[in-house]
Amino acid sequence: MKSKKFGHKFELHIDDQLKQVFVGRHTLFSVLSFTVAGILIGGTIEKMLHELIGKPLTLLIGLVLLVISGLVLKEFND
Repeated sequence: MKSKKFGHKFELHIDDQLKQVFVGRHTLFSVLSFTVAGILIGGTIEKMLHELIGKPLTLLIGLVLLVISGLVLKEFND
């Protein structure tokens, strides 16, 4: 049986030892890059919405997106 590998390898060299850092199926590098990219894109969209529609409507849109994504990901099923 063949084993499947998930994620990309992130190799760390510490004291001449090779270490691979994984978080679940993903490497630490992929998780960090995804998070930073999301923060940058989200911040840009937030600034654009503040200028176009104002802060109260931006807050309302953010709240609606939070509730919808929480329901889709089943985060509110406690």
